[in-house]
Amino acid sequence: MFSNWIVGLDLSAADDYIMKNVAQLAEIFDPKAIHFIYVTDKPDIPKDVLDDIPDLHLPDIMDYKSRIGDLIDQNLKRTGIATVHVKEGNPVTEILRLSDKLKNDLIILGHKSKKRQGVIHKKLLRKAPCSVLFIPEILKQGINSIVVPTDFSQHSSLAVDVGVSVAEKYNTQELHLLHVYQDATKYLGQVFETVHEVNQILDKRKEIDKKLTTYAKHQLSEYIAKFKNDSTALVPHISRIERGREIGGAGQQWVDQYEPDLVILGSKGENSAAATLLGSASEHMNENDTEHLMLVIKQKGENRSLLKILLGS
Repeated sequence: MFSNWIVGLDLSAADDYIMKNVAQLAEIFDPKAIHFIYVTDKPDIPKDVLDDIPDLHLPDIMDYKSRIGDLIDQNLKRTGIATVHVKEGNPVTEILRLSDKLKNDLIILGHKSKKRQGVIHKKLLRKAPCSVLFIPEILKQGINSIVVPTDFSQHSSLAVDVGVSVAEKYNTQELHLLHVYQDATKYLGQVFETVHEVNQILDKRKEIDKKLTTYAKHQLSEYIAKFKNDSTALVPHISRIERGREIGGAGQQWVDQYEPDLVILGSKGENSAAATLLGSASEHMNENDTEHLMLVIKQKGENRSLLKILLGS
């Protein structure tokens, strides 16, 4: 499913959790290669000095590589699959540059509550040419519950396919599919002048809501029927929201309530609602300490042409 990984590190205490989780994931998914990258600031050394002694900052780079190497040795059971990269410059640019070079299929990052780190993660999420997995600062002991928010788009279907594969790997019996839809307030809007008008619109709203709920259940049931698998049950859930409320907020509220181990999102949808769901969920999880793994599914090479422009290559 994912065979070539890039793992972003920042040499903070959180790297220990990232490495332990990556090691457990590697045992399950058996990747062919894992590339660990740390991006440091460019050295504050005068150019003239660097021209005369170009290797002046080499000891620092070797120290970073050694520290990452120690983490790898302490956690990864398989040998020969890990490569360490230490780069100087902008973290977003260097991770994307490495991704473009390796043509990898997964980028792994840690959830961060730091504002600056959140900005970096959001930029990488938007621009990455492959799927992105966010790992919390806790050790996950398995994946017992998975939820996939869906709007029935192609990217949602990719997310469901990946969810089924992950569930089979972990022997997870159920995969929960969540569809959020807008209630009757989307279609009703007027100024009321009498009590009679209010009562009329309330009755009409109940009738429309009932039909919308029935339709949403039918849509989700038909959608689930398209996925054929014997080992994992696809469990439908629907949630409705009023006009003016973000779909992403409703999806995140459901996730916070049921606390799944893994949330899988498609990176694009049929309409702006899917983008809202993705943006709301990803930003919430990146800016707050959470216990969720979050996987954002992209078609491999999805942003490759944009990436070429951004990198000037």
